[in-house]
Amino acid sequence: MNILLCCSTGMSSSIVVKSLREVSHSESLDYRFLAASAGQIDMYIDKVDMVLLAPQNITALARIKQLGAERNIPVLIIDREDYGNIDSKKILQLIRLYTEKQGNDEMENKSTNFLEKHLMPIAVKVGSNKPLTVIRNAMCACMALLIIGSISILLSNIPYEPIAVFLSPAAPFFNTIFNGTTGIMGLLTAASIAYYGALEYKQDIFVSIATSVSIFIVTQYQIDINGEYFLNVEGLGTVGLITAILVGFITLKTLEFFKKKNIGIKMPNGVPEAVSQSFTSLLPALFLLIIFGILVVVFHFNLNEIIATILSPITIALNSVPGYAIYHMLCALVFFCGINSQVVIGVALPFLMQNGALNEKAYLAGDQLMYAATNATDAMIWAGGTGATLGLVILMSLTARSKYFKTLGRMSIGPGIFNINEPIIFGTPICFNPLFMVPFILTPGILAGLTFFFMQSGIIDMPHVANLPWTIPPVIVGFLMTGGSISTTIWSFMIVIISMLIYYPFFRLADKQFYQKERQEAQQVQGENA
Repeated sequence: MNILLCCSTGMSSSIVVKSLREVSHSESLDYRFLAASAGQIDMYIDKVDMVLLAPQNITALARIKQLGAERNIPVLIIDREDYGNIDSKKILQLIRLYTEKQGNDEMENKSTNFLEKHLMPIAVKVGSNKPLTVIRNAMCACMALLIIGSISILLSNIPYEPIAVFLSPAAPFFNTIFNGTTGIMGLLTAASIAYYGALEYKQDIFVSIATSVSIFIVTQYQIDINGEYFLNVEGLGTVGLITAILVGFITLKTLEFFKKKNIGIKMPNGVPEAVSQSFTSLLPALFLLIIFGILVVVFHFNLNEIIATILSPITIALNSVPGYAIYHMLCALVFFCGINSQVVIGVALPFLMQNGALNEKAYLAGDQLMYAATNATDAMIWAGGTGATLGLVILMSLTARSKYFKTLGRMSIGPGIFNINEPIIFGTPICFNPLFMVPFILTPGILAGLTFFFMQSGIIDMPHVANLPWTIPPVIVGFLMTGGSISTTIWSFMIVIISMLIYYPFFRLADKQFYQKERQEAQQVQGENA
């Protein structure tokens, strides 16, 4: 049996899959496991017999179950505690129970405490919102190329002088890589929004992409002082990012409307499907191109500026100390509800990506950096993952009296260094645990607010390398995103220390409870054996 295990990015599921493979091999079970992100489910679902979904991806459950139902493939969600503890035996038992027709409803083994009962439905509703899902998936899809662009900035500005001098002749090469990745961020976004939107709204993929990209390019034409129209190349990058998102959704909704109303050019039977499909999409594409062409050419609309003005309240809020702090606290609140924080990050990601790319562009031009809120800054604040839990992992590993927490801490220290913290969130558990609600939500808010203030005040340096892999360990990320700044590197280390201090009193209470429980259980066993 081929079994696919999905989490948000494919990272924590890879860890669980490794354990499942070892246990199933030792028990001579004919199970073959594969790990992937929930966004990649369409690529793999036709090749497997069962899908297991990580608990933090409950917002994707309805869509994935629909995909499974269309193919007669069962989709099961793993219990939070089993996933957090990487309890392979219980996960295998879930598979066996289902295959033996004894499985229960996926969610009936979940607790129904007050927090879960009232917070979970809200978080699920927000997280399963289709437009937010499309934006989140589209932005994540562009991230790999943006990381390449950021690395080109890093390589062209190595903080060690001998290496910098050696690489200086390659500066045009690195700049070309930057222009071919970050420099076309808007164009990439127009395509990726159309792609993931077509999957979500059941539209033709190629038609959606081609129409969206064409319309987006039209929106980037401007008129110069001589009355001549020209393509604003800067608009294909960061300047047109938000416009690309809007154009993508307008394209999808228009194609959906024309399809529902059965408006299009019908070709006779026998015409190749690709040709027929292209003619079917001709009318909606023509309609959109005319509308946007009139806006740009006749009325001289600069859509980038208009959209930026409309969305300026969001931009201003995120680029402020309280706004940036609240954003990080919301990320933690969602994960506290057992749902991956990508549902919140996806909303802020376009603005963070735009900020970071503008910083990179300013740095290359020798101008002052303006933005503290970037993807790289997020990665530094999330020391250990959402909630800055590396401090808690260190406390567990070094100071826990209870055997459970000490074992959990040592098991989680490796993933935690690379900002993978599902074992801690579901194993402690932090999820729906009132004792850890305050530090888990408050810690990233404090760290984000302080980081933003220190950067804006010039106490620490702002990032000019905007998009680094989120798995880069703490401290190192502070060094890389600023090209070796001592102040930001030290602050990156202090983030871990501060998180330890905030988590300490709450962890002490939890550790004491577990320790006393373990002692009572040990005494009870001794009494039974006496």
